[in-house]
Amino acid sequence: MFLPHPATAIAVGALSTITMDLGALLGSRVGIAGGGPRRTGPDLLGRWVGHIARGRFRHSDILQAAPMPGELPLGFATHFSIGIVLALVYLWGLTAAGVSSTLLTGLLYGAATTIFAWFLMFPAQGMGWRGAAAPAPTRLARFSLYNHLIFGLGLALWTAILHPMA
Repeated sequence: MFLPHPATAIAVGALSTITMDLGALLGSRVGIAGGGPRRTGPDLLGRWVGHIARGRFRHSDILQAAPMPGELPLGFATHFSIGIVLALVYLWGLTAAGVSSTLLTGLLYGAATTIFAWFLMFPAQGMGWRGAAAPAPTRLARFSLYNHLIFGLGLALWTAILHPMA
């Protein structure tokens, strides 16, 4: 089975992650999805990953966990690595199914990736399933879904632009 060129996956993943981050900034500023009172960000992702490396996966509240040295760069590296891996899976899945990337495939895949935040990351960081234990859980879940839809939009956009590399 043909796998997408790694350079394509890296470029699509990185650019889609940037698209997601810019969409999150825009969405927060204009109130599209609402951020909620719970602080999230790459530093907290880095804190969580740093604690995982030291053997602690689950926290009652990641905000109260001890800060880790270099948590912000670690969080950005993790965020972009996840985006790249998800792009590789997206491109491989399209190839395996024999279909092209479209806006619909990108949005559906982006929405599906919300599962990782809702059912892995949020509970492990002390926010419960779908963020139900966080303040304003509906806004947190909605903002996460919005971000992942923007990621999927980025996948469709950047795959279409970079298709000659595939």
